[in-house]
Amino acid sequence: MIFFPSLQRSSLNPGTAARYVFIDNAKAIGIVLIVIGHSKGLSDYMVRLLFSFHVPLFFFISGFLLKPGKLEESVYGNAKKILRTLAWPYFLFFCFAYLYWLATRNIGAKAAMSAGRLWYDPIAGLLTGLEPDLYINPPLWFFPCLVATVIVYQAARKLLNLSAATCWFVILGFAVTLAVSRPPYRLLLGLDTMWPALSFYAIGQYVRERAWFDNMRAGNLLLAGLIACALLVGLGQLNDRVDLATMYFGAQPLLYLPVSLFGIAAVLCISKLLPASGIAGWLSDNTLVIFPAHFVFLGLVRGAAISLHIITNDYHYALGWSVISSALAILLCIPLIYFLRFLPFRL
Repeated sequence: MIFFPSLQRSSLNPGTAARYVFIDNAKAIGIVLIVIGHSKGLSDYMVRLLFSFHVPLFFFISGFLLKPGKLEESVYGNAKKILRTLAWPYFLFFCFAYLYWLATRNIGAKAAMSAGRLWYDPIAGLLTGLEPDLYINPPLWFFPCLVATVIVYQAARKLLNLSAATCWFVILGFAVTLAVSRPPYRLLLGLDTMWPALSFYAIGQYVRERAWFDNMRAGNLLLAGLIACALLVGLGQLNDRVDLATMYFGAQPLLYLPVSLFGIAAVLCISKLLPASGIAGWLSDNTLVIFPAHFVFLGLVRGAAISLHIITNDYHYALGWSVISSALAILLCIPLIYFLRFLPFRL
């Protein structure tokens, strides 16, 4: 089960094996950061730091994994393929979250949060693809946004070369972050969030084609990673929590793209330095399940802990809870992954 178009293990030769490990590690780090970022217990600063780059990282990886040969195919053909790839998990995990919400909406703290909401209200989120409407499973907003991003990028590459497309999309994404923040009106199905997302997607494809990381030595990677981490931590303090899903780029929107790119660079350098790992490979291969399922499982872990009197409703969450609940949420994905193998279609 692969989240993004990926290099197949069987087709790798010695010259490309390192690149595959590098992306596996980056996806593994990214999905763990996504889960932890949505858990309770992190400090406000850690939440701000993670939200500044963890979702942009996945748009970058998706762009990186776009095979150049795909750009020679028709836009219509590619659009059908990406819709087939992402429509099923979007619908399936919406239904999964919806059934969980129906079963638990009148229990505990959820009763107050769901007060006044009719049983069919969440269905609006499935149709709009907007995070505020997808309150039963907010991470699902990523799917329609990625579909729009891929289609627009591939259409643009019919007219523009690699460098021109990258420059234009970075300029457009930067302009949107400066001009628009928490707009009063939203475009459906990712048609507004895709503009900043296109910046990261285009840069990912550019980095792949220019092979920036392929031949970097360990010493250079370590130095670049340390510099990127320092800039991420330093500049990250100057902005508040950003959120691409809601089109909020912080009190200092000028910093949004640079800080995101520093975070992405830090993860890439770390990923390139790490060896191949079975755990990283498993996390990478099952991102398609963990990404949309973890939010529900985090709620399930918390609800179970309250029901079993392990914690109380007014429990003071800290880093320990964040780590433990995130690990349990990922582990709960294992039986779901095996169950999905029996479906008549493949995710």
